[in-house]
Amino acid sequence: MFIAEIGLNHKGSTTKAFKMLKELISTDIDAITFQIPKPLFYEKTKEWGGPLSRDFYKDAIDFVHKNNKLIGFAVQDKDMVSFLNLAGADFYKTLSTSIVYDALLNELQKTKKLIFVSTGISSESQIVKISKKLKNIKFIHTQLSQKLEDSNLRAINRLRKVTKKEIAFGLHCVNHQVLYLSVAFEPSDVFFYVKDNSNEKFPDDEHAIMIHNVNTVVNIMKKLKKAIGNGIKKNIKNKIT
Repeated sequence: MFIAEIGLNHKGSTTKAFKMLKELISTDIDAITFQIPKPLFYEKTKEWGGPLSRDFYKDAIDFVHKNNKLIGFAVQDKDMVSFLNLAGADFYKTLSTSIVYDALLNELQKTKKLIFVSTGISSESQIVKISKKLKNIKFIHTQLSQKLEDSNLRAINRLRKVTKKEIAFGLHCVNHQVLYLSVAFEPSDVFFYVKDNSNEKFPDDEHAIMIHNVNTVVNIMKKLKKAIGNGIKKNIKNKIT
């Protein structure tokens, strides 16, 4: 799946959030996510606005489903899990800081829906431990760094081997071409943040893809995937003219 993360880039505005939803629905992504941090987050970061309402999330779920796409939630507030599940959330994502938040992980496990576990600040040993503890999960290889040299894409293959789980990739690098390079490592899914086509500052900003560029990015990645092949050499006719 190609998953566009609105995250908190709606900046607390229902109008902005629905506008982003409507624009993403017409793209070639498969799913959309919103981020729901703990309530304390909003007290510390008032510049990004407040939380969206439960009514909004329910309407968003219905709207996305009517348009034949999936919707998930990167949730840190465990008290929201039951509501989101009843409202029809398709999957969940944990934030990188939540990989040791047992109360949240237990609530998410109760839903029996797919959980993407972000590994942005985790060591390999922590990830392996979680892989043995949780069911119905995929890990997201990501780094909470915008530096190109920190992307460490080889970790996708390494984590797949040591956890025996599917590994997705999440972009945090300001060089968006890392998305294209990630195709060669065959992540199960690809997450990238999106922002609207304005010149505002956003919570997830430099590593976010402008919505009007989303189709270009997704289509290039789909085409590049054809170049991977199956690795088996065979005789073919010379096709170079």
